[in-house]
Amino acid sequence: MDPKEAERLAKAAEKAQAAADTAKAKADRMEASSSAMYGRFAGGQPLLRGHHSYRSARRTKNRADAASERALDAYKDAQRAGAHARHAKAKAEAVAAITAVEATRARPWEPSDFQAGDIVTVRTFHTSTDTYRVKRVNKKTLTLDGGGGGWDDPKREYDRILSRTRDGITITNPGQEQS
Repeated sequence: MDPKEAERLAKAAEKAQAAADTAKAKADRMEASSSAMYGRFAGGQPLLRGHHSYRSARRTKNRADAASERALDAYKDAQRAGAHARHAKAKAEAVAAITAVEATRARPWEPSDFQAGDIVTVRTFHTSTDTYRVKRVNKKTLTLDGGGGGWDDPKREYDRILSRTRDGITITNPGQEQS
């Protein structure tokens, strides 16, 4: 994985967090503003039909209700932005960890580094990893035991392997393997 990708994702996570903080501050301001609009009704005086102040009070209440709904929508937007920021941060951290493991290798993994029965940790997608038992070592890929009796056995290229465990010893750098 490219180290620049990890850096780009970290910047995107910071930007998403800044957007979430801005959205939360906006929602707080809108909530304070809408609460202030209800100040006219703080004493509990009901709207009196037929009274000269009824139309003005009704308009003020409608505006305050609309402002409250906009503030609630802004809070929902802020929650979504916060969730997006948390997801972006988790993704950036996962990519950075995977990139760090891949950057420390002295050489790439090769078919001679594996044998059937080894346990391997594999980069599945951009940010996630899975652990499998090696079923077969091929020229370009490893056939992994998917647990479904053969019909769902995934194949992974050697550049997606993060670590290999054999006899309780885990190796992340194939160039420093102990013979």
